[in-house]
Amino acid sequence: MKFTNNQAGPRGLNAISGPVLVEPGQTVEAEVYAREQQHIEAAGWFEVKGSYTDDPEASAGPAVKAAAVDTASELDDLKKQLAERDAELAKLKADNSQPSERDELKKQASELGLEYPGNISNVKLKELIDAKLAS
Repeated sequence: MKFTNNQAGPRGLNAISGPVLVEPGQTVEAEVYAREQQHIEAAGWFEVKGSYTDDPEASAGPAVKAAAVDTASELDDLKKQLAERDAELAKLKADNSQPSERDELKKQASELGLEYPGNISNVKLKELIDAKLAS
């Protein structure tokens, strides 16, 4: 098909191969699906010569329809996986609701009146607590 831009500025065309920029007065050859015809005619930007290419959906055979079913099935599988992941995350969050070893050590150190740097390792903090308890 041939498209001639009859406007004062550049205009875009949605061709099968991708977007095509057509300068004022320029004529380009491009394949365009029939589904674009309504938009092209409504805009009035182009003089069109030739026939549009049939839409892929209009000529879709059983293989394309089967692919659509496969896509729906795949989507259902992904939704199921997402639900399982969400349930697993909820379980992990519930498991983490109990205080960690570090939280327990910090609590014990505070009860003993120990001062320690915030970046102290759990091992060193335990050693400080053990030393305080031993004294």
